[in-house]
Amino acid sequence: MIGPNASLSRRGAMWFMGSVGVVTLGSATGFALKGFWPVLPFAGLELVAVGWGLKLSMRRSLYREVITVGNRTVRVEFGMAGEGASAQVELPRAWTRTRLERTSGNRHAPTRLVLCSSGQITVVGQCLTDPEREQLAARLNEVLRATPAHPDPVLPAHMTPGEG
Repeated sequence: MIGPNASLSRRGAMWFMGSVGVVTLGSATGFALKGFWPVLPFAGLELVAVGWGLKLSMRRSLYREVITVGNRTVRVEFGMAGEGASAQVELPRAWTRTRLERTSGNRHAPTRLVLCSSGQITVVGQCLTDPEREQLAARLNEVLRATPAHPDPVLPAHMTPGEG
């Protein structure tokens, strides 16, 4: 499972927003009492903007990518924590390769990790740092090269999974 490093909890976000609100409205009220009343609407707009940005940040912290390597397939599921997968890609394991590439010709440009199979390209680990992407690429290469522990069971034609 891949997700962003989100250290701010919901409770922490509420404390942050409350402290910014107290400081902003406190100073704006002080200026308003001295006759600079136009400061109040701008302070309110500032709080709305900070709250909106904080909400977006908290929402993005729920992003998840789940990579499952099975005996025959590699499945990548994209979505938000608690909401299930909103998109899913399934690739044949035998043909899947990882590629770590630069996003531009500059050697300092960030990398991107792609899973390639039969002309299909899937970008994974977008919320990771470059060193974390390198570690993930190495681990995926290791898992993809390993021989599956046991082959998928072959069921007689008259049986379906779950019967036995």
